[in-house]
Amino acid sequence: MKKILIFISFVVSIYIIGLVSINSHSVQDRILNIGIKNILFSAKPFLDKEDTLKVIICGSRSPLPSPGRAESCVLVEAGDDIYIFDMGNGSVNNLTQYQLPWPNVKAVLITHMHSDHIADLPDAHLQSWIQGRTAPLKVYGPEGINLVTKGFELAYSPDYQYRNEHHGDDMLPMSIAGFNAIQIIDDQLIPNDTPGLEILPFVVDHQPVNSSFGFKVSYKGRTVVISGDTIHDGSVQKYSKDVDLLVHSAISIDIVERMRKLAPIPQMDKILLDIQDYHTSIKEAGEIARDANVKHLLIYHSIPTPRNNVMERVFFRPLGGIFDEYTLSDDGTRIIMPIGSNEIIIDQIN
Repeated sequence: MKKILIFISFVVSIYIIGLVSINSHSVQDRILNIGIKNILFSAKPFLDKEDTLKVIICGSRSPLPSPGRAESCVLVEAGDDIYIFDMGNGSVNNLTQYQLPWPNVKAVLITHMHSDHIADLPDAHLQSWIQGRTAPLKVYGPEGINLVTKGFELAYSPDYQYRNEHHGDDMLPMSIAGFNAIQIIDDQLIPNDTPGLEILPFVVDHQPVNSSFGFKVSYKGRTVVISGDTIHDGSVQKYSKDVDLLVHSAISIDIVERMRKLAPIPQMDKILLDIQDYHTSIKEAGEIARDANVKHLLIYHSIPTPRNNVMERVFFRPLGGIFDEYTLSDDGTRIIMPIGSNEIIIDQIN
């Protein structure tokens, strides 16, 4: 009994000392400085020492809400050069937390001009400007991409001016403010200066969107296809033949129909019905991967994004017996494909 009382007295003493200490300015300052250091320097170096083709999901959800996830964004790193496919809402916040080196970003490529694929272009502009971009931000996109970028430039023109006046030309020169919009041509390689890299756009069907693309990226023998948003019309399967990785959007008709039955307003019921006719179902995504002899299928822009293990099991239930090598992406899912190897490494940026 005496030992127990001594132990309790010790715990209480430690608690009181801690309570008093936390009110000390010097203790608060030390704790805060440690916290700031962790915030600024906790991320591991972004670029690999080895030569790889790397894919990072910087936005994994569709417009349907999903806590903790950004809208569509796929980063591809070939060697030390970076290309970003789509910039959905919240994606640049993720990239900032990953401590992306913006000077290594060679271009942004937009699959199509739905809002959940372009919303963070202004933030990408700002972050790359701050980090020393040397020219207007290069953005490839479908017909009309120049209207999108000009609209952003018009809307943000006061912001450009305020930041330039505040920080000066040496920091944020107006000569490189804005975008360099370039229209994508079907089946015509995207020009780039990365040795060994090919980026090939191909048309997909996302009607009534009149211009929508997927992309095949090849780098020194490793390959990835990014579907964008599309129905299964054969295009993705054609370009995915024998690729290492297929990054495909997918919808669960089963779960969406369950949501329709519980929709609290008629507008939601209407939207949940309409979205079913211009997306690839999860079963079709599996069939594409199987028939194209894809090594691994990575699902992003999932509709709806599973929020727990049970929902994930139901979402992927249609893949049973069709295709087994699949992963549901989260924000920060990273796939590393070393050059000169068939290895596919899947991990997570914390």
